[in-house]
Amino acid sequence: MEDRTKIIAKPLFSGRKILWVGCVFILAVMCVSTADVIYSLRKTAAKSDAVVSGFRQRSRLLETLRTLMLRSALSPDSDGERAIESSDLPAAHLQANQILEQFGASLGASGDEATQQRLDDLKSSINQYWDSLPIIREQNASHPVTPPPFFRGAERRQIRHIARQIMELNREQQDRAGAQLHAEHDRLQGELLISSLLSLAVVFALIAGISYRIKTTERFAEQQYKDVVQARAELQTFAGRLEQAQEEERRNLSRELHDELGQTMAAALVELSRIESEMPQDTAAKAQLASVKSELEGSMRSIRDIALVLRPSMLDDLGLVPALKWQGREVARRSGLAVRVEADDDCESLPDTYRTCIYRIVQEALHNVVKHASATSVAVSFRSTNETLLLTVEDNGKGFRPASEKGMGLLGIEERVGRLAGLVRVTSSPDKGTTIQVTLPVPAVEREEVR
Repeated sequence: MEDRTKIIAKPLFSGRKILWVGCVFILAVMCVSTADVIYSLRKTAAKSDAVVSGFRQRSRLLETLRTLMLRSALSPDSDGERAIESSDLPAAHLQANQILEQFGASLGASGDEATQQRLDDLKSSINQYWDSLPIIREQNASHPVTPPPFFRGAERRQIRHIARQIMELNREQQDRAGAQLHAEHDRLQGELLISSLLSLAVVFALIAGISYRIKTTERFAEQQYKDVVQARAELQTFAGRLEQAQEEERRNLSRELHDELGQTMAAALVELSRIESEMPQDTAAKAQLASVKSELEGSMRSIRDIALVLRPSMLDDLGLVPALKWQGREVARRSGLAVRVEADDDCESLPDTYRTCIYRIVQEALHNVVKHASATSVAVSFRSTNETLLLTVEDNGKGFRPASEKGMGLLGIEERVGRLAGLVRVTSSPDKGTTIQVTLPVPAVEREEVR
């Protein structure tokens, strides 16, 4: 039985180990996936911040350039605080070129040929405008009429053209920044989708492997359980046959002691009585003969008691109920207990296995009462119905705790009852006595006769 337990425990332990490893691996996959998501989010946020920062920088440069161009188009006499003086025009021209250079440098690798061409056209337009700006101011200064706040004619159209180029370049940068952010968002979604799919695939594969292992372990354990159940059934069958053989041996030994040895000793006792009657009175030999006769009578009583304990002949000759009542009287005679036995007379038709089982249960129960209960009275009741046989042994002793103090006697009773598909119920508590209730199914033959 120990080897079978090891065989069963080993695959169960392996299954638990695989389950723990699988759980740890799933947790590791989840942690790696979470870390990858956090890394991707941070990388995307950094790229988004870089795109937004670059867009804002270029927007400021274009706004500065637009403001500079508008200031250059103002007449110095109309608004002295905003207009650019003629002496400052070269510096303003240089500033405009620097702004365009910074804008081109901020594009970096993100600028394509169309953007670069648009930037070159803007540079050319600004250079042409700035080269013609001193001439325009000299012509306006030569007129006696107060110059308008803005220049007019072709110069004004040129300013509007440059402003439109700046706006288009700025709009293009907005579209480019939005496209970059959208592309980064799509890339992040793709990475997250791939990472999630890979994680799910690994988890599903692991779950499938664990499920297969658990199923295999369950089938193995179920087969082992069936083997144990079969072995237990075979063991119970063997125990039943062994008990039957033991009862048969006890029956034979009891009959041998009662019939052979008992009759021989009875014949010897009769012969001694005859010899004693023929001997003269008041002789030493007659006293010795009386002593031998007394010892022989004691031996005969011992042999009879042993034969009755092994297997009372009345159980086979007279039946179960007389045997139970005789057993109650013998226990009362030897121990001083008040034993009351009540049994239905219609229980005599039970098979020998049932009669033997009930007799041995009562014998073991009374033995436990005498040995452990410290009781003054015990009641034995045996009743039968159409479906069950009910045996009850109740004493008024000191009681015990059945859950923690069950001895070999009760275990033996449970084994006997279990072989007949019965139930044992022990009710007891300290200082409140003990009640043993045994319920057995009526044998099939008995049930058919009752019907």
